[in-house]
Amino acid sequence: MTSLLLQIDLTRPLVHQGPFDVIVHKLSDVIVEAEQDSQSQQLLANFQSYVSAHPATVLLDPLPAMTRLLDRFASYRIMSELRDICSPPYLEIHRCDRIPTNTFSFLFFPPHAVCKTRVAHGSLSHEMSLIFSGGGLEDIRPPCVLQSFVNHGAVLHKVFVVGDRHFCVERPSLKNFPSGACDRKTIFFNSHEVSKPESNSDLTALDGQTASRAPPSSEAVAALVGELRVQLGMALFGVDLIISIHTHTLTVIDINIFPGYEGVPQFFSSLLSHIESVLDQRQAGGGPSAATTGL
Repeated sequence: MTSLLLQIDLTRPLVHQGPFDVIVHKLSDVIVEAEQDSQSQQLLANFQSYVSAHPATVLLDPLPAMTRLLDRFASYRIMSELRDICSPPYLEIHRCDRIPTNTFSFLFFPPHAVCKTRVAHGSLSHEMSLIFSGGGLEDIRPPCVLQSFVNHGAVLHKVFVVGDRHFCVERPSLKNFPSGACDRKTIFFNSHEVSKPESNSDLTALDGQTASRAPPSSEAVAALVGELRVQLGMALFGVDLIISIHTHTLTVIDINIFPGYEGVPQFFSSLLSHIESVLDQRQAGGGPSAATTGL
């Protein structure tokens, strides 16, 4: 089987650049911008029109699945329905309605919550805040999600999925905070900066008495990845996991579309292997023997 790799120009008709057997794309920027920008809407419509007219073309990943993960309201509902792993309680905030303080304390115990933007892409999606009481609700900017904060020893386990393979990388994360209501002011932070491999932030500095924790079991991570692949219908995504220091429970706190795969040197070889597997399945079903992959 011979293969040809081409870079797609979205400003030109795809029909003149193909045909394609597989298209690997990261159109998350275009999908988000299409909410407001007519040019992005047209680019997206042209792309979808080509895909609809060529159903044999494999798309990594399908646009509807990616669009769903770009909305934290939708992705958190998926997380809450997972069978084999838990996710923290969360609350969707659609508009600037005032939330009673007692409601906040009832929903989030201990009453700490992380506020995240509804749109799970772009630089603003990394701008988050840690709220310690109902009074901190004045700092939120809807639409957003409030997710109960779980003390997890300042360790984030990022799982990167490439088809039927996955890789787990350990990163810094928010430190533990005392349980119980307090008058502490809201902490604003950038999750990307906090969780960079070389991060040296006061927000990740642990008490020296905090015991180190074992990483999540490979069996538990594999089961989660398998369930998510079925639920999402996607091959390229990431999962953020933490382990509660109190209950030792493995907890999923976010799902990401086509992450950066930083710290995964096997990414490109794994991606090529997955593409070859997809094409082999097509050929076994009577598909073409020559493959063109669009990026």
